[in-house]
Amino acid sequence: MSLAKQLSAKLPAWEDCGWISVHGSPLLRALVNQLRQRCAPTTICKVANMEEFRTRNDAIELAKQHFLTHQCEEVAPKIDRQFDLSGAKLATLSQAIAYRGILATRTPSDRPRTSGQVERILNSLRSPGSLPPPTQLLWTSLRDRDIHRRIVDFLWKGMHDALKIGAFWAHIRGFEDRADCSTCGTRESLRHILSECRAPGQDLVWSLTGELWRKKAGTWRKPSLEDVLTVGLGLYPKPDGAKSSHALARLWRIAISEAAYLIWKLRCERVIEHADEPDWTHSQREITRRWYAAMNRRLQLDLIATRRSFGNLAKSRLLVLATWTGTISDENGLAEDWTKLPRLLVGIDPGFCRIAIDPG
Repeated sequence: MSLAKQLSAKLPAWEDCGWISVHGSPLLRALVNQLRQRCAPTTICKVANMEEFRTRNDAIELAKQHFLTHQCEEVAPKIDRQFDLSGAKLATLSQAIAYRGILATRTPSDRPRTSGQVERILNSLRSPGSLPPPTQLLWTSLRDRDIHRRIVDFLWKGMHDALKIGAFWAHIRGFEDRADCSTCGTRESLRHILSECRAPGQDLVWSLTGELWRKKAGTWRKPSLEDVLTVGLGLYPKPDGAKSSHALARLWRIAISEAAYLIWKLRCERVIEHADEPDWTHSQREITRRWYAAMNRRLQLDLIATRRSFGNLAKSRLLVLATWTGTISDENGLAEDWTKLPRLLVGIDPGFCRIAIDPG
């Protein structure tokens, strides 16, 4: 939405809630304050000729260059209190808005482990000639609608480096042995659990996920810890110069988040539920079946979400088709619009599993 439409359509609602949770509110509030100081009507219109187009594009390009070269200057917005409408309107104030307003007045404390984790993630996303995404975008990506709520909690704790593993137990008397992986004998960490541990689980889960991804996109690499924690951004591996695909980004968010969470659950079952059985591990058969169950559950949820009974909340059939086409079992024998079928299953090459059972 353009700035003109925002000022004309959303300004009353912004002022009613006291500008709480309005993105860019300091600058927008200062702009409205300056406009109200004018004694004559203000007309906002679109660019209408080539000279105005060039002026606008030159300004955008100049701002982009200053941003990339770290030459930006912070400008403090000026507000005349005589023309400022402060506070929230009690008639429209809700408990949620009031709570967000209270939180906005608090200064968050700096947590070294969180700061270190976020810095490592941003450094991994940094590429030559470009800047990593803003930290705020990194946090909001964890709440992407394509990621299950239970997995959102897992990723949030992983971003804070707050999971009770590894170093958490190292300084607790009597529980120091929990700090190390019983299979590998090394200090346990989320990176070790998701990509390095030799216990049955992570390697097979990523192999199954990779085979599914190759059917859809062709290019695959085993995700790192940074890939898992930034899965909400949809930054899937693709050849240089290739354009991003919304459908592939959505499948990446679903498949990688479900696979990582399954690895975490397998680890917790092995370490916690079977702590008294040192040699106990999950069988290849069980891991394979649980991976299929996780992916098929997400596929079924997508199919159910396309029903018209959900009204405006229903998912687009075209989006579901674009996301899962190429991953369905026996897809060539199905109707063109298979979202209306009552039951579908994710399928990969049966020979890939190398087990003499039906994983369905």
